[in-house]
Amino acid sequence: MAAGGNIRRKGDGKGRQGGRQKGTPNKVTKETKELLSNFVTSRWEDFVLSYDNIKDPEKKCQIMTQLIPYVVPKMASVEYKGDIPVKTLADELDEISGEKTRK
Repeated sequence: MAAGGNIRRKGDGKGRQGGRQKGTPNKVTKETKELLSNFVTSRWEDFVLSYDNIKDPEKKCQIMTQLIPYVVPKMASVEYKGDIPVKTLADELDEISGEKTRK
């Protein structure tokens, strides 16, 4: 134990206790991504030739399906719960004008 009661606790409001600064990328992760990117890029033509030589359309479709998420982001599903009030055009006009236009 440190003398004088200088014990740091998580969330004590004194900031980070060490390590990388917030937002600083991990060096190993960055280097690994660069290596993998270079590997894939340098062998892309080989991949395309191999893909073109596949005769089974089901296998080609399976490969394409596995690659798509790396190119096109997945769309999130949206659920409507029915608690959003639907306004008519007349309702919108009433709101804008500040008066009731119909009975």
